[in-house]
Amino acid sequence: MYSKINKRAVRTGLTIIFLALSIAINPPELKAQMNQTLFGWEDEVKQMIFNRYDSHGGIFYDRGLFRFTTPLFTDEHDLDLITHNFTSSEHYSWYYEEPNGFRTFMGSYNLGQFLHGAEIRHSVELTDRLSFPIRMIRRFDMRQDRAMAVLALDYRISEDHSVGALHTLNETKPDMDLLIYYRFGDLRSRGIQLEFSPLDWANNSAYALGQRRGTETPELRRYEVKPYLFSFKSNISFHDRFRLESMGGIQTPLKAVAESMPDTHPGRSFIDRDFARYGAFLLEYADPAVTLGLSFQHTYTTFSRTDAEGDRDDPIDYGNRQIQNRFGIFAGFQWRKFYSQNRIWRNYNLDVQRDEYETRMEHGIEVYPFDFREFRWQMQLRLGYNLNDRGFTSAIEFSSDYRHPTENYVIADGFESRGLPFRAFYMGTVGLRNERLSLQTGYRFNKNTYFVVGASLDLDGDIMGSYWDRRERENRSWFDGGYGRFVIHWD
Repeated sequence: MYSKINKRAVRTGLTIIFLALSIAINPPELKAQMNQTLFGWEDEVKQMIFNRYDSHGGIFYDRGLFRFTTPLFTDEHDLDLITHNFTSSEHYSWYYEEPNGFRTFMGSYNLGQFLHGAEIRHSVELTDRLSFPIRMIRRFDMRQDRAMAVLALDYRISEDHSVGALHTLNETKPDMDLLIYYRFGDLRSRGIQLEFSPLDWANNSAYALGQRRGTETPELRRYEVKPYLFSFKSNISFHDRFRLESMGGIQTPLKAVAESMPDTHPGRSFIDRDFARYGAFLLEYADPAVTLGLSFQHTYTTFSRTDAEGDRDDPIDYGNRQIQNRFGIFAGFQWRKFYSQNRIWRNYNLDVQRDEYETRMEHGIEVYPFDFREFRWQMQLRLGYNLNDRGFTSAIEFSSDYRHPTENYVIADGFESRGLPFRAFYMGTVGLRNERLSLQTGYRFNKNTYFVVGASLDLDGDIMGSYWDRRERENRSWFDGGYGRFVIHWD
């Protein structure tokens, strides 16, 4: 049933795109292009690599660096982020246009919490060649509770060559990272930036100092093999209307030993190992009437934990491997003051947990360790009024999230559950079908300063459970939360 629903939804989305294309062929009035960027996604991935202590579960979390799913998720968590967070078009104005600004989004998650993000940045020109960019980042969702500052220096050697460095700061001493870069050209037009980052460079010194002073710390964690991040990002324009973004990074394998503070907190010691990589590209065609884009995003991480001491009665040896691949298409159109922005993503996710000593059974099925694989469709189709001009704005948006675990489990009483082991491990986090319709309005003071507020109608009604593939609620839900976004730029 869900396969038919998803195919029908995809056909509907594609129909909307092509209808909008037919309207936009001969626009009477040209507007600014609706460019996209993946630099916002790349920024968030780096924050997960840099600022590990502020990700869910902290530095000792054992279920994946990029927090594919956490126990705090509801089945609408990622759909909420699609609706509430900035789009790739809104990211473009942030990363490519004015260097100074503030932006924030906030949207309802449950009765007591908002999903929230905020960032402020300002670049101080010290000389005609030297600048001092600063950023403050705040982010709260079920993957992270992050607050960090980023201080940087950028030196322009010549018109095409620049070097610089940035440093992260937060309340955790061992969690400080340095990034050094060389940039050729200008990333806002045509350029590439090569980066090298010693991660958690103060970790061993901070813990060693605390140990010598007898500081009351629950765990002592030191690197036997320190991690480094090698990364790049680029933006290349060609043939006037085409543009290619690409980015990627490799975090070298790390080995960390966590042990009790000697004579103060006797307990268990273990060894953690992990490795990660990411990569993405965006190919875009843009003119004032039509913008088309193809994208691919990839993350990969492995983790293992073993005993640092042998010959225990309850040994541990477990780990996981997680892969996320995401193909995307974008089609944007403008006609007079009306516009349409349409995004469709096809995801393949893999989350494999292994454990040499522990197994768990439910309903006669081994639910731990698990091998979870799924295909996933996500959509965001927006039709709006007044994309760039001063004045009131409005939009209506359909967004959806369809999940297809590849394995189906049938229990003796006839109940079915696709991806049962994963759904038993993460109760309440996997919804096979989620759809909503959002209405938003706001006011645009100029192209890059505006606010919007919106509310969503629950189209699926939340009547399906997230454990069995069956109806579990008689009363449907109608209201799916409110949200808002605010952006301001200055010289």
